[in-house]
Order: sequence, then structure tokens, then C-alpha cells
Amino acid sequence: MGQTMGDLERIVADLEAARTELLAAFDGIDQDTFDRQPFTIDPTDRAWNIGDVLWHVGLVEDWIRRTVDQGVSDRDPAPYVHRDRPTIARTPDYLREWLEQTRRPLLALLRRLPEDELGRIFVLSDGERRMVRPMLEHIAAHDREHAQQIAALRRVE
Repeated sequence: MGQTMGDLERIVADLEAARTELLAAFDGIDQDTFDRQPFTIDPTDRAWNIGDVLWHVGLVEDWIRRTVDQGVSDRDPAPYVHRDRPTIARTPDYLREWLEQTRRPLLALLRRLPEDELGRIFVLSDGERRMVRPMLEHIAAHDREHAQQIAALRRVE
């Protein structure tokens, strides 16, 4: 008789599928396309290029992982802090590696997270209440959202 997949296993499988979609979105990209700044109507608005999008994806994943870990450990979660992309993070290969580095500790957290913690509610630094499961599910949705954004950015000439 086959074993059914648990909630954590489903979350991990969805994370893997979404990350595959994200990585495929910039597979084979040339440096010029990777660096190209999208046009914006407002000259004061700095739209993200593909590298900026990927940096953002890694930052958000890292923050969610730390927030969930702090929340289930009864520690006060730190607020999200945007960090500008460092100069070294200018190539598709570097950003691919960055995404791998942000994923490893998330998977380590999920391996040790008891399934009943998925329903735990905790309070963010801004007073907002969050539940573990939707925060983890957001990571996959976020990857997919930005995979679509990258596909659109690649089509723009």
C-alpha cells in the first residue's frame, strides 16, 4: 500500500517545482538581456532588470525562512530589510548560485520542522499576525510570479 504525501512533503515538492520554473526562466540568457533596464514612463522610477528580480527573490526567501524559524522558536521575527544587490552579483551564474544558497537553509528548516507547526501563528515586527504554512507556500508562488516577470522582461526589446 502506498504512503500518502504529507503537507511538508507537498510544500517541498511545490518549492522544487516553482524553483525549476524560475531557473528555466533565465536559462541560457545573455548578459545584455540580463542587464537590460526596462523602460518606465516615470524617469524617477527605477524598474528592476532580471538580475534585480533574482536578487529580490533570494532576499525574500531568506527573510521568510528566518521569520518562520524565529516564529516557531518563540523569538521575535526581524523585519524585512531590502539590501541592494552587490557588485559581484552581476551574472546569471552568480544569481543562480545565490538562489541555491538561499534554498539550502530553507530545506534544512523544513526537514526539522514538525508538521503541526505549519498551523502556528506568530506576530511579525509590525504587529501583523502570520501563519507558518501560508508563508512557506508564498515562496513557491513568489518564484512563479517572478518567473513570469522574467519571461516578460526577456521578450522586451
